Amino acid sequence: MKKLINAAVELFQKGHLEKSKEVSLKLLEMDQDNFDALYLLGIISFHLKEYQQSFKFLDKAITINSNIPDLYNIYSLVLCQVNNFKEALKYLDKAINIKPNYFDAFYNKGNVYFHLNEYDKSIENYKKSLSINPKNKDALNNLGNVYNETKSYINALDCYEKALVIDTNNSLAFYNKGKVLKALNRLDEAIINYKKAIELNNNFSEAYKNLGNLFLDKKKFNEAIFNHKIALKIDPNITFLGGTIIQSKCSICDWTDIENDKIILENNILSEKKFSNPFPVISLIDSPSLQKKVSEIFVKDLSNNIKKIEKYKYKQNNKVRLGYFSSDFHSHATSHLMVELFECHNKDKFEIYAFSFGKNDNSEIRNRLNKSFDKFFDVSLKSNDEIINICNENNIDIAIDLKGFTDNNRFGLFIKRCAPIQISYLGYPGTTGCNTMDYLIADSVLISDQNRKYYTEKIIYMPNSYQINESKKKISTKKFTRKDFGLKEDSFVFCCFNQTYKILPEIFNLWVKILKNVENSIIWLLSDNKISELNLKKEFNKNGIDIERIKFAQRLPLDEHLKRHSLADLFLDTYPCNAHTTASDALRTGLPLITLSGQSFASRVSASLLVSLDLNELITDNQDDYVNLAVKLAKNNELLNKIRNKLKENIKNKSLFNSKLFTKNIEIAFEKVYENYSKGKKPDHIHI
Repeated sequence: MKKLINAAVELFQKGHLEKSKEVSLKLLEMDQDNFDALYLLGIISFHLKEYQQSFKFLDKAITINSNIPDLYNIYSLVLCQVNNFKEALKYLDKAINIKPNYFDAFYNKGNVYFHLNEYDKSIENYKKSLSINPKNKDALNNLGNVYNETKSYINALDCYEKALVIDTNNSLAFYNKGKVLKALNRLDEAIINYKKAIELNNNFSEAYKNLGNLFLDKKKFNEAIFNHKIALKIDPNITFLGGTIIQSKCSICDWTDIENDKIILENNILSEKKFSNPFPVISLIDSPSLQKKVSEIFVKDLSNNIKKIEKYKYKQNNKVRLGYFSSDFHSHATSHLMVELFECHNKDKFEIYAFSFGKNDNSEIRNRLNKSFDKFFDVSLKSNDEIINICNENNIDIAIDLKGFTDNNRFGLFIKRCAPIQISYLGYPGTTGCNTMDYLIADSVLISDQNRKYYTEKIIYMPNSYQINESKKKISTKKFTRKDFGLKEDSFVFCCFNQTYKILPEIFNLWVKILKNVENSIIWLLSDNKISELNLKKEFNKNGIDIERIKFAQRLPLDEHLKRHSLADLFLDTYPCNAHTTASDALRTGLPLITLSGQSFASRVSASLLVSLDLNELITDNQDDYVNLAVKLAKNNELLNKIRNKLKENIKNKSLFNSKLFTKNIEIAFEKVYENYSKGKKPDHIHI
């Protein structure tokens, strides 16, 4: 029998699991209570993912000898595989009772508590395991992961660096270190560490993915596409990367196979594949139903990795407490739009709280924001659970998410429910597809009654445009001339200052038609990156437009950027993703804008702004009308001046730049949803 068990163990060690199992079962036929065979079969079954068989063998082994700590440890691992984590902890404690300095048991307890999101206990057990074996790189790596999850980035960095001292070829530690450095905004160092992880393991798909993401942050789109494609080639099932690659190509105006790319994107979403996060779909396809579906797929996956909290314990406040959540409380488009709302809130009825998980740029706008809130929480280094605790301690009534699925969001807060009433606003132009997001702020232009079914939230319909705007923005007093920007004085200047990912072949081809029909006209575009400039010039030239008619505007401080709008004659909007803040900036300066309106939220934003200014004549709903209107205005100076004068007058008299009126209306909405909740009513559509 000794020879048989030795043979079975040797086969197991060489990876011949089925043969080892066969020998062990023969042993049991000879001796049904053979402890060594039962123990080995329990381990083999675990590795073969035959978990019920594993339980059967291990249970019997324990009845024969209940004083073996390794038995309880392996039993706990099997329990984890069937998601019975609480029971796994009991077995690990039994192992520790037998062997108080049992490294594996403390290490595995750390793993279990990490999975249960009980981070303090996870840290405690990893530290105990490391006190027994300080040079265990896996324990250091995992402890670093807990610190990373809890935003204790310096502690996490220390753990990964210690792991790398132990093993200089530890690709996982380099990868984890890259993640932390990225979180600390040390992007160049993060790139070095991801590259090192890949050098040590050239099949490390997640490292390629994260490296690509870093290049996106640095607007190095070619490098991003290159690394993302490798990640997808290594692991075709890597999640939510396909759409990012397509959007990255659009950011450099590389439209190679764009129509086929969109078909692939649509088919993957309809097949419920985890192919794209929601944001690329907003800019690529004008389909509210498809946008809803991709959001639901994304949120479902995100929810699977998030532990739900207990139901929010409601306490009534004297004033309604509003929590605004964003990573953009600095010099960013969202803050420039919203700062006056925060300043104008009625402090007799509302208390307002900022939850900022972005950078502090010490800008003028950041200082205004700090002063406008009752409390300003910088939660950039806090975990979601810690932020939710702050919400509970401050008894937030209504949480307003200003990010949705845009960069640096914390949507997990809203899946876990950080407040009894949750509202999506401004940052993400579409449905979140999330059943814990109660409301979406919009207007009747953005979401028609027939399209309401494509939104999982109940709609708060604002009486004018959904978009808040400062009543006044600082516009530079510099005396700019067209010559300063390389524009011909006698040309008709079309412009579009949208980001380049919004420029798709469909709208580009309309611009070509417009330029061909308007002699001595030029188009003035935002310089987003050099590759897109080259590609756009190439595309215009290929379509018979002299590249001298294509001009690019370099980025300027906001007040100077607003000032140069006066040098253009007509703003040409993009489709299917319109200008948003860019549109209201253009209109504010008196620059007329024409838009092509579609079906989705993102394709109707400019229409919403124009309706609020009583400029419906600048809205088109088909390609021919868009081209014809642009050409007509370019050739009829009297008509264009009439519209300019109307715009100038309506800026003063209409609602778009009346932040005080908007604040009053949104406060009515907040009072209504608060009253509904207080009465125990379910969320419902609200018209203000």
